[in-house]
Amino acid sequence: MLTVVLPAELETAVTAAAHRTGLTIDDYLAMACSNALALEVDRARLDSFLAGEPAVSHERARAWLMDLAAGNRTPCPR
Repeated sequence: MLTVVLPAELETAVTAAAHRTGLTIDDYLAMACSNALALEVDRARLDSFLAGEPAVSHERARAWLMDLAAGNRTPCPR
């Protein structure tokens, strides 16, 4: 369990966003943190690709992109 102190403006914005999405503040922040961590994993994978490490096959990448376009967000394939 974490306790986080947010600046007043950010706390107000998070509270409003949570209410708009129908989530509790805890659930909204958990979702936001999960999305941010997934983005960091994707950035690390991009960095490894740019560094010349082995890439994902076109077939796996195409399947992932098709799922993403259909609204199924999953981690970027390795």
